Amino acid sequence: MKPVYRYLVLCWLLITAGALPAQVRQDTAFIAGFDRENTVEVYPGYYTTRFNFAGFGKRPAQFRLTANTNAYAGFFVNYKWLSFQYAWGIPGTELAKGIRLKHASFSFQYNRPRVRFYPFFDGYDGLLLQTAKRHPRFDSFRGMQLLRAGVRSYYFTNTGRYAYRAGLSFSERQLRSAGGFIFNATPQWQQINWKNPSRALIRDSVTYHLLASDPQWLSLVAGAGYNYNWVFNDGKWVVSPAVIGGIGGIKELNNTRLVQPMLNLQGWINAGYSGPVFYACINGSIQTSQTHLLVRKLNTRDDELFLTLGYRFKSHSKKVLGLL
Repeated sequence: MKPVYRYLVLCWLLITAGALPAQVRQDTAFIAGFDRENTVEVYPGYYTTRFNFAGFGKRPAQFRLTANTNAYAGFFVNYKWLSFQYAWGIPGTELAKGIRLKHASFSFQYNRPRVRFYPFFDGYDGLLLQTAKRHPRFDSFRGMQLLRAGVRSYYFTNTGRYAYRAGLSFSERQLRSAGGFIFNATPQWQQINWKNPSRALIRDSVTYHLLASDPQWLSLVAGAGYNYNWVFNDGKWVVSPAVIGGIGGIKELNNTRLVQPMLNLQGWINAGYSGPVFYACINGSIQTSQTHLLVRKLNTRDDELFLTLGYRFKSHSKKVLGLL
């Protein structure tokens, strides 16, 4: 079996192994549900995505690219088993105003008492070339596509007394403070496609040859961390920080190089009010990774900060459209 197929089979086994968790018996002194199980949310926020190509050893030269990120606003509706979410960028808040670049992003979540799956896809058609660090300035870098797709999967422990959704999405109620260890695995595919390579944009010959070769690679990172829900006033106020560290390997698909190491660190903190009808919280997250490619290290960093305002409502007494 080819290494690529072995990788895909392994990822499939890791994902499906956690899809059938045993029944969780929750301690009602620590966890409770809400009478209103359906929600509608609005969430304004801001995110940034950066890609930094750094040299090895005596080649410390760096080449920085970033997405032309901006502030956004969105809404989320969950009714019984059906969910819908949509967000849009706010004009005039771009990192580099006056430069329009394309970005497509798709994701969804599947939650169970012990597991959470987060399939995702990001596609950047054009990036910004950072020309200064202390006082950042940017030039448009058109014609380069960066694609990434994968599945973030999480397995939570101590779920009898600790509800990760109480601190992550405020969809459950944590009555007394508790926490649990988290184990995660993230299979991912990434590709860089430079349509019209030009040495005028990249002076460093090593970085130029790397990006002009249209590299693509598969990676698998596994890690562990901890999440704790601090609650006050019988769970009406929640502070929930988490940190996860991981290590894994990557296999480049356009050369015969052996598997190389990859490091990952992610963390988040959510804090706010979780009432029986209304809830509001501030959500912050950071995810950074280091990928060892053939001639360069690719350091990727994603930051996000947003505000969630939510309302809980009861189900209709009769079926809607005969389904819900």
